[in-house]
Amino acid sequence: MKCSIIIRALLGLLTTTFVAATPNPIAGSDTVVVRDPSIWYNSGLGKYFVFSTDNNIAIWTSSAITGPWTNVGSVLPSCSIIDLPGNCNLWAPDINFIDGLYTLYYAISSLGSQNSAIGVATSPSMMPGTWTDLGEVISSVTGDVFNAIDIWLVMGWDISSWSISWRERSGFGLFIRFFFLACRSQLIRSYFKPTPGTHLAGYSGRPAEAGFVYKPSSQPYYYGFFSDGITPLIGATSRPPAGEEYKVLVGRGADGQGPFYDELGNEITLDLDPPTGTLVLGSHDNVYAPGGQSIFADPVSGRDVIVYHYVKLSDPIGGPSYLGINYLDFSSGWPVVVS
Repeated sequence: MKCSIIIRALLGLLTTTFVAATPNPIAGSDTVVVRDPSIWYNSGLGKYFVFSTDNNIAIWTSSAITGPWTNVGSVLPSCSIIDLPGNCNLWAPDINFIDGLYTLYYAISSLGSQNSAIGVATSPSMMPGTWTDLGEVISSVTGDVFNAIDIWLVMGWDISSWSISWRERSGFGLFIRFFFLACRSQLIRSYFKPTPGTHLAGYSGRPAEAGFVYKPSSQPYYYGFFSDGITPLIGATSRPPAGEEYKVLVGRGADGQGPFYDELGNEITLDLDPPTGTLVLGSHDNVYAPGGQSIFADPVSGRDVIVYHYVKLSDPIGGPSYLGINYLDFSSGWPVVVS
Protein backbone atom coordinates (compact mmCIF):
# COMPACT_ATOMS: atom_id res chain seq x y z
CA MET A 1 0.00 0.00 0.00
CA LYS A 2 -0.08 5.63 0.91
CA CYS A 3 -1.17 12.35 3.32
CA SER A 4 -8.24 20.00 1.96
CA ILE A 5 -11.32 19.56 0.90
CA ILE A 6 -11.93 22.30 2.97
CA ILE A 7 -8.44 21.94 4.14
CA ARG A 8 -7.43 23.31 7.42
CA ALA A 9 -6.02 26.51 5.91
CA LEU A 10 -7.68 29.50 7.52
CA LEU A 11 -6.40 32.94 6.68
CA GLY A 12 -7.12 35.66 9.23
CA LEU A 13 -7.40 39.22 7.96
CA LEU A 14 -8.39 41.84 10.52
CA THR A 15 -11.59 40.41 12.03
CA THR A 16 -12.59 38.41 8.95
CA THR A 17 -11.79 34.73 8.46
CA PHE A 18 -11.51 33.22 4.98
CA VAL A 19 -11.40 29.55 4.03
CA ALA A 20 -8.87 28.84 1.30
CA ALA A 21 -10.26 26.91 -1.64
CA THR A 22 -8.79 23.46 -2.13
CA PRO A 23 -6.71 23.28 -5.31
CA ASN A 24 -7.74 20.75 -7.90
CA PRO A 25 -5.32 17.91 -8.68
CA ILE A 26 -2.26 18.87 -10.68
CA ALA A 27 -3.12 18.76 -14.37
CA GLY A 28 -2.04 15.75 -16.39
CA SER A 29 -3.32 12.81 -14.35
CA ASP A 30 -7.11 12.96 -14.63
CA THR A 31 -7.27 10.17 -17.22
CA VAL A 32 -5.03 7.79 -15.27
CA VAL A 33 -7.22 5.09 -13.71
CA VAL A 34 -5.73 3.90 -10.40
CA ARG A 35 -6.48 2.85 -6.84
CA ASP A 36 -4.15 3.18 -3.85
CA PRO A 37 -1.30 4.90 -5.75
CA SER A 38 2.31 5.07 -4.56
CA ILE A 39 4.95 7.24 -6.26
CA TRP A 40 8.76 7.37 -6.56
CA TYR A 41 11.39 8.99 -8.77
CA ASN A 42 14.30 7.34 -10.59
CA SER A 43 16.88 10.09 -11.09
CA GLY A 44 18.99 7.93 -13.41
CA LEU A 45 16.10 7.49 -15.82
CA GLY A 46 14.64 10.94 -15.16
CA LYS A 47 11.21 9.39 -14.62
CA TYR A 48 8.46 9.33 -12.03
CA PHE A 49 6.84 5.96 -11.38
CA VAL A 50 3.31 5.48 -10.03
CA PHE A 51 2.21 2.03 -8.85
CA SER A 52 -1.40 1.09 -8.19
CA THR A 53 -3.79 -1.69 -7.23
CA ASP A 54 -4.94 -4.12 -9.98
CA ASN A 55 -3.20 -5.49 -13.06
CA ASN A 56 -0.71 -7.21 -10.72
CA ILE A 57 0.42 -3.74 -9.61
CA ALA A 58 0.19 -1.47 -12.62
CA ILE A 59 3.16 0.78 -13.46
CA TRP A 60 2.74 4.28 -14.88
CA THR A 61 5.68 6.51 -15.82
CA SER A 62 6.21 10.15 -16.70
CA SER A 63 9.17 12.47 -17.15
CA ALA A 64 7.27 15.18 -15.25
CA ILE A 65 4.95 15.11 -12.29
CA THR A 66 2.45 16.94 -14.49
CA GLY A 67 2.41 14.05 -16.97
CA PRO A 68 1.61 12.80 -19.47
CA TRP A 69 1.56 9.36 -17.82
CA THR A 70 2.09 6.13 -19.74
CA ASN A 71 1.04 2.66 -18.58
CA VAL A 72 4.16 0.59 -19.21
CA GLY A 73 3.17 -2.75 -17.67
CA SER A 74 3.01 -4.53 -14.32
CA VAL A 75 5.33 -5.34 -11.44
CA LEU A 76 4.41 -9.05 -11.32
CA PRO A 77 2.67 -9.89 -14.62
CA SER A 78 2.83 -13.63 -13.85
CA CYS A 79 1.23 -13.13 -10.41
CA SER A 80 2.74 -13.40 -6.94
CA ILE A 81 4.58 -16.52 -5.80
CA ILE A 82 2.55 -16.41 -2.56
CA ASP A 83 0.15 -19.37 -2.59
CA LEU A 84 -3.09 -17.63 -1.68
CA PRO A 85 -6.38 -16.99 -3.50
CA GLY A 86 -6.06 -13.55 -5.05
CA ASN A 87 -2.35 -13.83 -5.86
CA CYS A 88 -3.14 -12.49 -9.33
CA ASN A 89 -5.09 -9.56 -7.88
CA LEU A 90 -2.54 -7.51 -5.94
CA TRP A 91 -3.45 -4.53 -3.77
CA ALA A 92 -2.11 -1.38 -2.20
CA PRO A 93 1.55 -1.08 -3.28
CA ASP A 94 4.11 0.88 -1.29
CA ILE A 95 7.40 1.81 -2.97
CA ASN A 96 10.73 2.84 -1.39
CA PHE A 97 14.45 2.82 -2.24
CA ILE A 98 16.44 0.69 0.22
CA ASP A 99 20.02 -0.55 0.11
CA GLY A 100 20.37 0.15 -3.60
CA LEU A 101 17.12 -1.50 -4.66
CA TYR A 102 13.63 -0.19 -5.30
CA THR A 103 11.50 -2.16 -2.85
CA LEU A 104 7.76 -2.57 -3.30
CA TYR A 105 5.36 -4.11 -0.81
CA TYR A 106 1.97 -5.38 -1.94
CA ALA A 107 -1.06 -7.09 -0.41
CA ILE A 108 -3.01 -10.20 -1.39
CA SER A 109 -6.55 -10.55 -0.12
CA SER A 110 -10.20 -10.33 -1.17
CA LEU A 111 -13.00 -8.13 0.11
CA GLY A 112 -14.18 -9.27 3.52
CA SER A 113 -11.46 -11.90 3.93
CA GLN A 114 -8.76 -12.24 6.60
CA ASN A 115 -6.89 -14.82 4.54
CA SER A 116 -4.38 -12.22 3.45
CA ALA A 117 -0.66 -11.70 3.02
CA ILE A 118 1.84 -8.93 2.46
CA GLY A 119 4.56 -9.64 -0.09
CA VAL A 120 7.64 -7.79 -1.27
CA ALA A 121 9.46 -7.43 -4.61
CA THR A 122 12.67 -5.61 -5.55
CA SER A 123 14.04 -4.03 -8.71
CA PRO A 124 17.19 -2.13 -9.75
CA SER A 125 15.16 0.37 -11.83
CA MET A 126 11.37 -0.03 -11.27
CA MET A 127 10.91 -0.83 -14.97
CA PRO A 128 8.70 -3.78 -16.01
CA GLY A 129 10.61 -7.05 -16.35
CA THR A 130 13.16 -6.14 -13.69
CA TRP A 131 11.20 -7.14 -10.59
CA THR A 132 12.11 -10.09 -8.36
CA ASP A 133 9.28 -11.38 -6.19
CA LEU A 134 10.61 -12.33 -2.75
CA GLY A 135 7.29 -13.61 -1.49
CA GLU A 136 5.59 -13.36 1.87
CA VAL A 137 6.51 -10.98 4.67
CA ILE A 138 3.56 -11.69 6.96
CA SER A 139 0.12 -13.27 6.60
CA SER A 140 -3.15 -13.56 8.47
CA VAL A 141 -5.97 -16.10 8.60
CA THR A 142 -9.59 -16.11 9.69
CA GLY A 143 -9.76 -15.56 13.45
CA ASP A 144 -6.59 -13.47 13.77
CA VAL A 145 -6.95 -10.07 15.40
CA PHE A 146 -5.37 -8.38 12.38
CA ASN A 147 -5.62 -8.43 8.61
CA ALA A 148 -2.32 -8.37 6.70
CA ILE A 149 -3.07 -5.55 4.26
CA ASP A 150 -2.18 -1.88 3.70
CA ILE A 151 1.53 -1.81 4.47
CA TRP A 152 3.73 1.25 4.50
CA LEU A 153 7.40 1.56 5.34
CA VAL A 154 8.71 4.28 7.64
CA MET A 155 12.41 5.03 7.30
CA GLY A 156 14.71 7.04 9.50
CA TRP A 157 15.37 5.12 12.70
CA ASP A 158 18.13 2.70 13.59
CA ILE A 159 16.02 -0.02 12.01
CA SER A 160 13.28 0.28 9.43
CA SER A 161 9.73 0.04 10.57
CA TRP A 162 6.46 -0.69 8.89
CA SER A 163 2.81 -0.99 9.66
CA ILE A 164 -0.25 -2.85 8.55
CA SER A 165 -3.89 -2.23 9.27
CA TRP A 166 -6.08 -4.92 10.73
CA ARG A 167 -9.78 -5.54 11.11
CA GLU A 168 -11.09 -6.35 14.55
CA ARG A 169 -13.32 -9.41 14.51
CA SER A 170 -16.05 -7.65 16.48
CA GLY A 171 -16.42 -4.61 14.23
CA PHE A 172 -15.81 -2.94 10.89
CA GLY A 173 -13.15 -0.49 11.94
CA LEU A 174 -9.59 -0.98 10.78
CA PHE A 175 -6.97 -0.48 13.43
CA ILE A 176 -3.58 0.63 12.17
CA ARG A 177 -0.78 -1.37 13.75
CA PHE A 178 2.96 -1.02 13.88
CA PHE A 179 5.77 -3.56 13.58
CA PHE A 180 9.53 -3.55 13.28
CA LEU A 181 11.30 -5.01 10.28
CA ALA A 182 15.02 -5.67 10.08
CA CYS A 183 16.79 -3.81 7.30
CA ARG A 184 19.50 -5.95 5.73
CA SER A 185 21.08 -5.81 2.30
CA GLN A 186 17.99 -7.32 0.67
CA LEU A 187 15.66 -5.88 3.31
CA ILE A 188 13.01 -8.32 3.76
CA ARG A 189 11.04 -10.07 6.25
CA SER A 190 12.15 -10.65 9.77
CA TYR A 191 12.05 -9.57 13.38
CA PHE A 192 8.51 -8.49 14.02
CA LYS A 193 7.16 -7.37 17.30
CA PRO A 194 4.46 -9.81 18.34
CA THR A 195 1.14 -9.00 16.73
CA PRO A 196 -1.03 -7.03 17.06
CA GLY A 197 1.58 -4.28 17.56
CA THR A 198 0.84 -0.68 18.51
CA HIS A 199 -2.55 0.94 17.96
CA LEU A 200 -2.06 4.14 15.95
CA ALA A 201 -5.45 5.19 14.58
CA GLY A 202 -9.10 4.23 14.35
CA TYR A 203 -11.37 2.18 16.60
CA SER A 204 -13.87 -0.64 16.31
CA GLY A 205 -16.75 0.39 14.06
CA ARG A 206 -14.87 3.20 12.30
CA PRO A 207 -14.04 2.75 8.59
CA ALA A 208 -10.42 3.92 8.91
CA GLU A 209 -7.72 2.44 6.69
CA ALA A 210 -4.76 3.17 4.38
CA GLY A 211 -2.47 4.46 7.12
CA PHE A 212 0.70 6.29 6.11
CA VAL A 213 3.30 7.85 8.43
CA TYR A 214 5.44 10.65 6.99
CA LYS A 215 7.99 13.07 8.41
CA PRO A 216 8.62 16.17 6.29
CA SER A 217 12.15 17.57 6.46
CA SER A 218 10.75 20.96 7.49
CA GLN A 219 9.01 19.74 10.66
CA PRO A 220 9.94 18.01 13.92
CA TYR A 221 6.69 16.00 13.82
CA TYR A 222 5.69 12.69 12.31
CA TYR A 223 2.29 12.80 10.62
CA GLY A 224 -0.06 9.82 10.69
CA PHE A 225 -2.36 10.05 7.65
CA PHE A 226 -5.32 7.74 7.13
CA SER A 227 -8.39 7.40 4.91
CA ASP A 228 -11.72 7.60 6.69
CA GLY A 229 -15.17 6.79 5.35
CA ILE A 230 -16.63 4.73 2.53
CA THR A 231 -14.69 4.41 -0.71
CA PRO A 232 -16.73 4.14 -3.93
CA LEU A 233 -15.97 0.98 -5.90
CA ILE A 234 -16.43 0.18 -9.56
CA GLY A 235 -19.94 -1.15 -10.08
CA ALA A 236 -21.45 0.60 -7.05
CA THR A 237 -25.10 1.53 -7.49
CA SER A 238 -25.26 4.30 -4.91
CA ARG A 239 -23.08 6.75 -3.00
CA PRO A 240 -22.86 7.09 0.78
CA PRO A 241 -24.63 9.95 2.57
CA ALA A 242 -22.87 13.29 2.25
CA GLY A 243 -19.89 13.47 4.58
CA GLU A 244 -19.57 9.70 4.95
CA GLU A 245 -17.49 9.23 1.79
CA TYR A 246 -13.71 8.71 1.77
CA LYS A 247 -11.51 11.57 2.95
CA VAL A 248 -7.92 11.99 4.12
CA LEU A 249 -7.36 12.80 7.80
CA VAL A 250 -4.19 13.25 9.85
CA GLY A 251 -2.76 13.42 13.33
CA ARG A 252 0.76 14.35 14.35
CA GLY A 253 3.17 13.25 17.05
CA ALA A 254 6.75 13.44 18.25
CA ASP A 255 7.49 9.85 17.23
CA GLY A 256 6.69 7.74 14.20
CA GLN A 257 5.28 5.09 16.53
CA GLY A 258 2.66 7.54 17.79
CA PRO A 259 0.61 8.55 19.57
CA PHE A 260 -0.81 10.99 17.02
CA TYR A 261 -3.08 13.93 17.92
CA ASP A 262 -5.36 16.08 15.79
CA GLU A 263 -5.56 19.88 15.88
CA LEU A 264 -8.00 19.73 18.80
CA GLY A 265 -5.48 17.75 20.82
CA ASN A 266 -7.39 14.47 20.64
CA GLU A 267 -5.55 11.21 20.06
CA ILE A 268 -6.77 9.77 16.75
CA THR A 269 -7.52 6.39 18.33
CA LEU A 270 -10.36 7.86 20.40
CA ASP A 271 -14.06 7.24 19.71
CA LEU A 272 -15.41 10.80 19.90
CA ASP A 273 -18.12 12.90 18.27
CA PRO A 274 -17.13 14.50 15.95
CA PRO A 275 -14.62 11.82 14.92
CA THR A 276 -10.95 12.47 15.60
CA GLY A 277 -8.49 13.49 12.89
CA THR A 278 -7.69 16.76 11.14
CA LEU A 279 -9.03 17.06 7.61
CA VAL A 280 -6.39 17.20 4.87
CA LEU A 281 -8.39 16.40 1.75
CA GLY A 282 -12.08 15.78 1.23
CA SER A 283 -14.60 16.07 -1.59
CA HIS A 284 -14.51 19.37 -3.49
CA ASP A 285 -15.38 20.63 -6.96
CA ASN A 286 -15.36 17.54 -9.24
CA VAL A 287 -13.16 15.55 -6.81
CA TYR A 288 -15.25 13.04 -4.86
CA ALA A 289 -14.12 10.70 -2.07
CA PRO A 290 -10.32 11.12 -2.24
CA GLY A 291 -8.21 8.62 -0.30
CA GLY A 292 -5.84 5.67 -0.50
CA GLN A 293 -3.07 8.24 -0.15
CA SER A 294 0.68 8.16 0.09
CA ILE A 295 3.15 11.00 0.62
CA PHE A 296 6.42 11.58 -1.21
CA ALA A 297 9.35 13.99 -0.92
CA ASP A 298 9.83 15.02 -4.54
CA PRO A 299 13.57 15.44 -5.25
CA VAL A 300 12.90 17.44 -8.43
CA SER A 301 10.73 20.22 -7.00
CA GLY A 302 11.96 19.87 -3.42
CA ARG A 303 8.31 19.80 -2.30
CA ASP A 304 6.13 17.36 -0.40
CA VAL A 305 3.59 15.60 -2.63
CA ILE A 306 0.40 13.67 -1.86
CA VAL A 307 -0.91 11.12 -4.34
CA TYR A 308 -4.35 9.54 -3.99
CA HIS A 309 -7.29 8.20 -5.93
CA TYR A 310 -10.64 9.91 -6.34
CA VAL A 311 -13.89 9.56 -8.26
CA LYS A 312 -15.12 12.29 -10.59
CA LEU A 313 -18.39 13.63 -9.20
CA SER A 314 -19.58 14.19 -12.77
CA ASP A 315 -19.09 10.53 -13.71
CA PRO A 316 -21.93 8.02 -13.47
CA ILE A 317 -22.11 6.23 -10.11
CA GLY A 318 -19.98 3.09 -10.13
CA GLY A 319 -17.29 4.46 -12.41
CA PRO A 320 -13.49 4.22 -12.01
CA SER A 321 -11.19 6.22 -9.78
CA TYR A 322 -8.40 8.46 -11.02
CA LEU A 323 -4.93 9.59 -9.99
CA GLY A 324 -4.81 12.77 -7.94
CA ILE A 325 -1.54 14.58 -7.26
CA ASN A 326 -1.13 17.71 -5.14
CA TYR A 327 1.57 19.56 -3.27
CA LEU A 328 1.46 19.77 0.52
CA ASP A 329 2.62 22.70 2.65
CA PHE A 330 3.58 21.93 6.27
CA SER A 331 4.67 25.47 7.22
CA SER A 332 1.70 25.95 9.59
CA GLY A 333 2.61 22.74 11.39
CA TRP A 334 -0.23 20.92 9.62
CA PRO A 335 -0.40 19.56 6.07
CA VAL A 336 -2.29 21.87 3.73
CA VAL A 337 -3.01 21.14 0.08
CA VAL A 338 -1.62 23.97 -2.03
CA SER A 339 -1.01 24.84 -5.67
